[in-house]
Amino acid sequence: MNDISQWYEILGVSRTASPKIIKAAYRELAQLWHPDRYIDDPELKARAEIEIKEINQAYSEIKTYLAEKISDTFQPDHHRAKIHKTKQTPEFYYQQGVILAEEQNYDNALFSFAQAIKLNANYLEAYQYRGFILSKLGFNLRADAEFKKAHQIKLRSKIKQPQHHRHHQYASSGNQQSSEAFTEQSTEQSTEQSGVQMQTSLPLKYWQTIGVTNQPCKSLVIGQAGSIAGINGSKDIELWQGNTGQPLGSLQGHTDTVSCLAVSPSGQTLISGSKDLTIKFWDLRTKKIRRTLNGQFDGHLSEITTLAVSPDNQILLSCDQDNSLKIWDINHARVIKNISFSANVTCLAINPNGQLFCSGGLEPQIRIRQIKDGQVIRSINNNSGVMSLAFSPDGKLLATGGFNRNLKLWEIATGRQIHTFIGHSDRISKIIFSNDGKTLISSSWDQTIKLWELTTGKEVATIQAHCDQINSMEIASNNQMLVSSSSDRTIKLWQFETPRYK
Repeated sequence: MNDISQWYEILGVSRTASPKIIKAAYRELAQLWHPDRYIDDPELKARAEIEIKEINQAYSEIKTYLAEKISDTFQPDHHRAKIHKTKQTPEFYYQQGVILAEEQNYDNALFSFAQAIKLNANYLEAYQYRGFILSKLGFNLRADAEFKKAHQIKLRSKIKQPQHHRHHQYASSGNQQSSEAFTEQSTEQSTEQSGVQMQTSLPLKYWQTIGVTNQPCKSLVIGQAGSIAGINGSKDIELWQGNTGQPLGSLQGHTDTVSCLAVSPSGQTLISGSKDLTIKFWDLRTKKIRRTLNGQFDGHLSEITTLAVSPDNQILLSCDQDNSLKIWDINHARVIKNISFSANVTCLAINPNGQLFCSGGLEPQIRIRQIKDGQVIRSINNNSGVMSLAFSPDGKLLATGGFNRNLKLWEIATGRQIHTFIGHSDRISKIIFSNDGKTLISSSWDQTIKLWELTTGKEVATIQAHCDQINSMEIASNNQMLVSSSSDRTIKLWQFETPRYK
């Protein structure tokens, strides 16, 4: 189906309909064909799952089509147009765009950022902010294009500026104060071998590097005895021994790209989601498949994008590209609840007692739900796309990070924001709490790993960990080893040096 008119027909609106009318039509149809309405009628439920997939795709295609016309359709208001005639610097347009975005005047903000880019084709911040707005508005494909362009500009700038001359800056709790330049390691040789710039007093010590030969490792988990499992855009799952970095072969069984991983609380079972619409459970000792979840009625209808397993190993959460979340009873291999979202879900987290879970993504709300039935107990307005979530060890706090480069700490009981951690210069890919709940660890596309003190919101340390964006980060169950993967085609292993992590 290539004709855009056919997507409009599915939603029952004309091509001249406003975005507001299109969104209203989509919501009405999505509610009508929500599979949860037909739980007691398997035949209608199966039809509803097909209908909702087509409705979601139609809405996505229309949003993409409209996004491609943004540059032509977004025009400034009369007042702004007068200002444009008197100010012609890219910095002026960028600052104007920021002000407009904060006022939620997104149409004119996009126009201002476009003007800044027109005058300076390498205006990194303008591309990043424009990508954030587009993702917030639901234009995901256009947003990704903006973020990719920004990343290319960053790479070019780093080629021009040698790594050993770069100074790294950070801010703590909104103060925006520059740090001292990072000290080099004791010898030039040790720096080149590790590919890491760090202070000698940092609580995280570089251990070793694993080279990934084919494609960058997109996601990884740590299993029993420190074994590492990672995916790189193929249908196989690669394994390494954490202590030595030696390859342990691969897990083969999926028929299409493996897109997400999770590991059981014991570390003995690996769980994988794939573009082949299946979820597989693997025994890491025998490398054999224990179980496969799929099926016409319970299975996903599009690529599975994120997974999470409960601490008691009884419940599995899975999301797909159609913005559908499923709550699985693992023992009985059946779906307890289906939940639909209006935008992509990028991350999931289950609290330590296994009673609640949280979902985050491109919706402006972060939702905390009961795991037994999916009932929402709290919605938190975040106003930014989320890429990672983490519950504190006591289950009282929630940490979030994503597109706007800031980490936020929330009190679950009240939904109150406690801290904002400012310091990363690109989107945040992963957040982890230390086992004592006093420190937060974050990784970012800005190539750094940062450690933060929860009680004060201050930055403890920054490590220039990789020479390209960090895609994933995990901590071993003994809290003594941290593993990070990057688009620089390496996996790096780190050891904690202070008692707080032991």
